[in-house]
Amino acid sequence: MKITPPQTPANGSSGVSRSSGTNRQGTTQGSTSGTTSADQAARLTQLESQLAPSDFSSAKVNEISAAITAGNYQVNAGVIADKLLQSTAELAGKRS
Repeated sequence: MKITPPQTPANGSSGVSRSSGTNRQGTTQGSTSGTTSADQAARLTQLESQLAPSDFSSAKVNEISAAITAGNYQVNAGVIADKLLQSTAELAGKRS
């Protein structure tokens, strides 16, 4: 039995079709939005700054964690219920 290597197509390509990437002219294929990676990076930076937690307190987290570990943390069910109702109202579009 004789095993022969696979033959490449006449155009010299590997025969593998790609839907995105860079073609021989250096332009991006498969993207119709017209945005560049620099545009996308700028947009990502903008979104990250909007989502950055501004009121995070690691000291508060450590304090609560220590209280839970020591068994001293008290849950205020009324505050939790009020915040839950407020959040639900905001999600429903009925800000109170």
